[in-house]
Amino acid sequence: MKKRLGFFKFSCCTGCQFHFFYEQRYLLETLLNFDVVFSKILSSSGTPDGPFDVALIEGTVTEVWQVDELKRIREQSTLLFAIGSCAVSGGIPAIKATDPEIEIEKRVYKKLSSIHSIKPYAIDAYVKVDGYIRGCPPGERDLYEALTSVLTDKKPDFLHYSVCVECKLKGNTCVLVSYNVPCMGPVTNAGCGALCPSMNRACYSCFGPVKQANGSALAKKFKLMGLSKDDIIRKFTEFGAVTGEFRKAVEMMYED
Repeated sequence: MKKRLGFFKFSCCTGCQFHFFYEQRYLLETLLNFDVVFSKILSSSGTPDGPFDVALIEGTVTEVWQVDELKRIREQSTLLFAIGSCAVSGGIPAIKATDPEIEIEKRVYKKLSSIHSIKPYAIDAYVKVDGYIRGCPPGERDLYEALTSVLTDKKPDFLHYSVCVECKLKGNTCVLVSYNVPCMGPVTNAGCGALCPSMNRACYSCFGPVKQANGSALAKKFKLMGLSKDDIIRKFTEFGAVTGEFRKAVEMMYED
């Protein structure tokens, strides 16, 4: 019997679902072992009842109703994976966490009586998550790891080291040290294959912070390199503004 898979979204661009179903040529072979019972991008039908063998959740939680919906999905799912930067670490929607919620609402809407937004958070602030498929869009390696772990009934083996390790493995010249480019690689979780540094471009942390990253130390390095306070804050809030690792760096800059 095929595994039942549901792909659910909250506040995001739906890019993870699009990438998952339309851009992963070889992933389709693995998906043949699943019965995709729900996906907004594939069907306009209403959300089906579980149970689900695996639920994939993209998007940041930014509204009250989403909390209830997320908890309902969790109750009906054997495994639940956060997929994409928005679900894993808040992603781009979490940029608004740097200002009071009411100020953001006033900036966007003329009338606030029907607006019920809340401070943005990654989904693990509300439910237990069984794995994190990082990236914007998600990395190919982790997509395969998540799906095959479900099929083989094993714990997924995701990467838990920084992009710098991937650069070393590929023999890349360090763009931060050698070219004085403000690269977020030292504090960013691996999984992309060091894509940007391999092209002599700075990592911008779309995979979110690696666990226990010393964001404050890297922020100090950027300051010594001549980056302005605002530019450094943007570096640490573009992705993962609500994470502890990046929030510490931002708070340090506000204190200076």
